[in-house]
Amino acid sequence: MILWRLLGGFGGGYLVVSGMIALMGSALPKVGLNRVDAISLGTLLALFVYVPLCMLMFASGKPMRDGLAVFVVASICIAAATAI
Repeated sequence: MILWRLLGGFGGGYLVVSGMIALMGSALPKVGLNRVDAISLGTLLALFVYVPLCMLMFASGKPMRDGLAVFVVASICIAAATAI
């Protein structure tokens, strides 16, 4: 179970953050923000997403459910970033 917590927290958190940065980098230039600024903003905001996801996986009473939710959110972010 500890391996799933590590994989869900650090691996899943990394995938969510990568998808979020890609999504912001592709969506924010469409509303007028410079592409470099959009990626920088996404990278700065990633810290506020990654750390709570890692903490969630270790504080959770049901790590299988929460880990699956993290991976679903990651796949949605990545799919939305490639669709834009």
